[in-house]
Amino acid sequence: MNYHFVLDGIPQGRQETLLSIEAAMPTGRHRLAVFNFKILNLRTSNGPERCLEYVSGKLGAFLLVPLEETLKATGLDLIRFYHAVNAVPVALTARP
Repeated sequence: MNYHFVLDGIPQGRQETLLSIEAAMPTGRHRLAVFNFKILNLRTSNGPERCLEYVSGKLGAFLLVPLEETLKATGLDLIRFYHAVNAVPVALTARP
């Protein structure tokens, strides 16, 4: 199962960011990590270190590694990444 961000009605700059995030998720594990991260209701006002602790505790090492790889590939930090994907609907598609 794959998923893609629904880009309808989203400004062009944010669409490009979301498309780069999609491109940085090569495996199902990466997509699962981003999807689970997206639904965490992260409180970004706590600062990057506390956010990372919270995310690490919720996702565990199995999903934290691919999430960090996706962050590195996109060049976004954890908080900017969360703001980019938060509240953006996704469309699930079957495997080709």
